[in-house]
Amino acid sequence: MINKFKLMKWGGIIVSYAILLFMTILILFPLFITVMSAFNAQNTLFSTKIIPENFTWTGNFKHLNEQTAYWSWYRNTFFTSLASMFGSLIIVTISGFIYSRYRYRTRKPALISLLIIQIIPSGSALIALYAIASSIGIYQSANPVLATYIFMSFVYITGGTTMNSIIMKGYYDSIPRDLDESAKIDGASHIQIFKDILLPLVVPMIIVLGIFSFLAPVGDVIMPNFLLASLHSKDTTLALGLKSLVTDFKNSTPNVFAAGAILAALPPVVLFFVFQKYIVGGLTAGGVKG
Repeated sequence: MINKFKLMKWGGIIVSYAILLFMTILILFPLFITVMSAFNAQNTLFSTKIIPENFTWTGNFKHLNEQTAYWSWYRNTFFTSLASMFGSLIIVTISGFIYSRYRYRTRKPALISLLIIQIIPSGSALIALYAIASSIGIYQSANPVLATYIFMSFVYITGGTTMNSIIMKGYYDSIPRDLDESAKIDGASHIQIFKDILLPLVVPMIIVLGIFSFLAPVGDVIMPNFLLASLHSKDTTLALGLKSLVTDFKNSTPNVFAAGAILAALPPVVLFFVFQKYIVGGLTAGGVKG
């Protein structure tokens, strides 16, 4: 009986490690292919050897720097990402506090409305967004490209506000109301309770939602392709620019694409390692209490 129990225990451990190993390979293999392609001088994604025969440290990165508008794509995308991240965080942090701490007649309908809006696929609003952009004169303005990016930033802000407000409300709910009551007894105003007591406690979730909001425009191809006033090379986003490197079958440069993808992944990776403690804490607390 004891041997059977030990056998089942070790069988479970072996199966668990086998699943973890399989998942690790599944995640790391595409990354490995991308990294090796970025250092492969031959214009192909695959190599017959683990280390490419035509290995080059800088060839594809030089091509990216000298023969494409990569840094313009980078600037355009990160301008949109930063604007949408800060705008979304301001709204989400305040709205989450209001939904969590205040009771008023339209509170429940407002929360239900946020959930319903979140269910609607974002792609279904593209026609409406184009009509709005056109009707307010974005494409007839003095600088239509800049106006389009500002407009897209507002779209990303509103798009990320719905579900993130609900998540932030759940995080505020996890903070005991006794803190609010104690502060009120000491004479603190509502703004002081929000700013001095609750805001420092929700920093982990602010960082998590900030990273999500920052990453949303980085990989988006559909909306920029639909709304941008100009698809000239230097005016596009990072995702559209990288896509252009592999969609022309005659002149595609997958290795340059891989080099650009690695550079594009660096800021999110750095953000993750810098704020790793807050990200894990925020996701764990949000998952348990949200």
